[in-house]
Amino acid sequence: MKREDLEALGLSKEQIDSVLDMHHKEYDPVKKDLETAQKDLESEKEKASTQATTIKDLKKDLEEFKDADVSGMKQKIADLEKDIQTKDETHQKEIADRDFNDILKDSIATVKGKNVKAITALLDVDTLKASKNQKEDVAAALKALTEAEDSKMLFGEPEPNVVGTGNPIGTVDKKNPSETGSLRDALSAKYGK
Repeated sequence: MKREDLEALGLSKEQIDSVLDMHHKEYDPVKKDLETAQKDLESEKEKASTQATTIKDLKKDLEEFKDADVSGMKQKIADLEKDIQTKDETHQKEIADRDFNDILKDSIATVKGKNVKAITALLDVDTLKASKNQKEDVAAALKALTEAEDSKMLFGEPEPNVVGTGNPIGTVDKKNPSETGSLRDALSAKYGK
């Protein structure tokens, strides 16, 4: 409905304004609803188009795996997951063993152990590894060994390992050189000069 159409019917300006106001009160909300519905429709069309493309791509991908052995793949995946878990557990065990051995060596050095292998052989290593407080339990076990009569000789300051007399030159005559003559005199006598 246009203003010109109403003027052609012979309505006055006030009447035309009144009719147009009534028309807009009814028409504008409907127009907004229509625009919203059209936008929603466009959005849904885009979604449908995207979904159709996705379905098409999935069908194409599925076609590639049409002859695939799904149960074989599932088993292979399960085997790979098991291998990863086993390797992870092995790695964690190796790290725990390394940490325990470091604690053990440090603790033996702290109590001045002379022979790490001999001291370790006297300990219940499996029980100490399983302990929640490894450091304290290793220290307690080593303290017990340092106090035990049959193992205390493995601790303390290491004894020096002396080989030979300790004199690499030989013996030294402690006489006064003036009494025995000088080296020059001895060489002159021997070689005649």
